[in-house]
Amino acid sequence: MAVEADQAGMREIAALAGQGLLRAEIDTTLPLEHAAKAHELSDTRRTTGKIVLSVVD
Repeated sequence: MAVEADQAGMREIAALAGQGLLRAEIDTTLPLEHAAKAHELSDTRRTTGKIVLSVVD
Protein backbone atom coordinates (compact mmCIF):
# COMPACT_ATOMS: atom_id res chain seq x y z
CA MET A 1 0.00 0.00 0.00
CA ALA A 2 1.25 3.48 -0.81
CA VAL A 3 -0.20 6.79 0.27
CA GLU A 4 0.89 10.37 -0.16
CA ALA A 5 2.51 12.05 2.85
CA ASP A 6 -0.28 14.60 3.11
CA GLN A 7 -3.24 15.10 5.42
CA ALA A 8 -5.54 12.79 3.46
CA GLY A 9 -2.90 10.04 3.35
CA MET A 10 -2.19 10.36 7.06
CA ARG A 11 -5.91 10.16 7.82
CA GLU A 12 -6.14 6.98 5.74
CA ILE A 13 -3.26 5.42 7.65
CA ALA A 14 -4.77 6.48 11.00
CA ALA A 15 -8.11 4.93 10.02
CA LEU A 16 -6.47 1.64 9.06
CA ALA A 17 -4.48 1.58 12.30
CA GLY A 18 -7.61 2.35 14.30
CA GLN A 19 -9.37 -0.61 12.67
CA GLY A 20 -6.45 -2.90 13.52
CA LEU A 21 -5.71 -3.44 9.82
CA LEU A 22 -2.24 -1.94 9.89
CA ARG A 23 0.74 -3.20 11.79
CA ALA A 24 4.45 -2.63 11.64
CA GLU A 25 6.90 -5.52 11.53
CA ILE A 26 9.56 -4.82 14.18
CA ASP A 27 12.97 -6.41 13.66
CA THR A 28 14.87 -4.98 16.63
CA THR A 29 14.27 -2.72 19.62
CA LEU A 30 17.27 -0.93 21.08
CA PRO A 31 17.69 1.67 23.82
CA LEU A 32 18.36 5.20 22.57
CA GLU A 33 21.95 4.92 23.78
CA HIS A 34 22.51 2.36 21.00
CA ALA A 35 21.40 4.64 18.15
CA ALA A 36 24.77 4.12 16.41
CA LYS A 37 24.16 0.35 16.42
CA ALA A 38 20.69 0.96 14.96
CA HIS A 39 22.28 2.91 12.11
CA GLU A 40 24.75 0.09 11.52
CA LEU A 41 21.90 -2.43 11.34
CA SER A 42 19.99 -0.21 8.94
CA ASP A 43 23.01 0.17 6.70
CA THR A 44 23.26 -3.62 6.28
CA ARG A 45 19.81 -3.66 4.62
CA ARG A 46 19.34 -7.13 6.12
CA THR A 47 16.66 -6.31 8.67
CA THR A 48 13.22 -7.80 8.14
CA GLY A 49 11.31 -4.97 9.78
CA LYS A 50 11.63 -1.64 11.53
CA ILE A 51 14.36 -0.77 13.98
CA VAL A 52 12.87 0.86 17.07
CA LEU A 53 14.77 3.09 19.50
CA SER A 54 13.17 3.08 22.96
CA VAL A 55 13.21 6.10 25.24
CA VAL A 56 12.51 5.33 28.91
CA ASP A 57 12.67 7.70 31.87
